[in-house]
Amino acid sequence: MTRRPSRTILSNLNSDTMVENPTARYLRAMAVPTPRMLWEAEPGDCVVMLAPCPASFREYVARTLDLDVDRVDIVAPPETALVHPLEMADALGAGAKLTARPVLDAFALDRQVLDFARRTGVRLHPYEALPDDEVLDTVRHINTKAGIRETVLSLGLPVAAGGFATTRAELTDRVVAFLADHPAAIVKANRSSTGFGNIVIEAGARHTREHRVTAALADETDRASGWIYEEFLPLTASPSYEMAAGEDGVTDYYSCDQRTVNNAWTGMVTPALDGPSSPAMRKAARMIGEWLHARGYRGIFDVDCGTYEGGYIVTEANVRTTGGTYLEKLARRLRPAEAPVHWRADGRFGAHTGGPDFAEAVRRLDAEGLGDPAGPVRAVLTTDTRDIDGKWRYLVVGNDADSVADAEKTMERVLEVP
Repeated sequence: MTRRPSRTILSNLNSDTMVENPTARYLRAMAVPTPRMLWEAEPGDCVVMLAPCPASFREYVARTLDLDVDRVDIVAPPETALVHPLEMADALGAGAKLTARPVLDAFALDRQVLDFARRTGVRLHPYEALPDDEVLDTVRHINTKAGIRETVLSLGLPVAAGGFATTRAELTDRVVAFLADHPAAIVKANRSSTGFGNIVIEAGARHTREHRVTAALADETDRASGWIYEEFLPLTASPSYEMAAGEDGVTDYYSCDQRTVNNAWTGMVTPALDGPSSPAMRKAARMIGEWLHARGYRGIFDVDCGTYEGGYIVTEANVRTTGGTYLEKLARRLRPAEAPVHWRADGRFGAHTGGPDFAEAVRRLDAEGLGDPAGPVRAVLTTDTRDIDGKWRYLVVGNDADSVADAEKTMERVLEVP
């Protein structure tokens, strides 16, 4: 088997392709778990993170994957960084480690990544030739809420009723009018991800509506890309279809049902449950993928949908690596002989006081048999952030849905999550 060329795995989750005017809180939340990208590494690779990578976590990844981490260059800051990882690598004097690898595997395509590839001559994975500015413009456009709505409508696919506003004053007026005919609306910052900038507003009584909308939007400041507003539907599920656009076309990667808290993504269950709208949603994702492919995009993307009584809507597209991409890669790496692999993943807050530390949690998982490579189910802690942001992030993987669901209950007990 021919080994792939060594890569720089770049954790550019803090990218303007994803979010406009991010808060420091958002930047920190995205940066803290980036040591998880070590799960993708092979000997000879370089992994650029936005947060420190503890020795205990490196050793845990090495033991779990039987990976020689001494042959992996890790570029990580002494403290959580709130900047683009290319800026951070330059500040650390680590630029030579990045250019020593012939391939750059970035989380998202953005201007800094494209300029770096042009300047250094590294190949951008998975492009055979460097994409041009039109491809970058396409990626930036469809990663906005207005951009995906426009694309979906042009393809004759369903979206929620709604509209677009360029200023906060216009947004307030339009949402007030919209709520006259709809029980609730969700407002989304046009360029956003993982729930950043989402606000749900209920219609309520007509005589208080304008006041309540104004209050709900009081902290919003004008954005260059504006907002969209949509009917907030009583969704029964939030399936996502992840695919890859390669040179020869679009292929399925995996599907999942998304887990959300307060309209923000936390985890997923794979594969997505079949329902009446499943064939139509998969077809919709493929149509969007073919639209992307025809415009030169190459790489992973997902299409998120929502089902409700009577049908489905397309809610957004993430034209980049996603929070689930590395989990699917890791699941396949842990269970290479199984297809499809079933898995569940989440980020759960631990107990306010007490509970195990990282080393004790690993010991408990091993004692439950969930760390055994030969066992029917495996469970891993995908990052070591419990002492930083209070969260346990985990993956449970096996060859059938029931055993994975049972093992997740064991995981919850082991971690002592509320």
